[in-house]
Amino acid sequence: LCKCGRLKAYRRKRGMIPHLSVPETKLVHREAMLKAKMNHVFDQKLGKTNWTIESRDNVKWITIYLERDLLLLSTERSSNHDMIIQKILPMLNLEEYRTI
Repeated sequence: LCKCGRLKAYRRKRGMIPHLSVPETKLVHREAMLKAKMNHVFDQKLGKTNWTIESRDNVKWITIYLERDLLLLSTERSSNHDMIIQKILPMLNLEEYRTI
């Protein structure tokens, strides 16, 4: 997502059917951007947010904070989000955010 909450690119696993309609998906993207902006309020005292996890009954969302943009991933609730994040960060050249 870009800093205004618009989708820059996406890829969906073949055969996956989205849970949300297009308007609902856009709303989720805006919500993610608003949460990211709210997190910046605490950057000075707590440091930058590197990534967040949101776990719901039917899906787990991973949000990775980039310079100005966000990378949003949705996974099955049972997925190992730490492993997913640690595989993605090196691809983004964000190794400095490693936590494991």
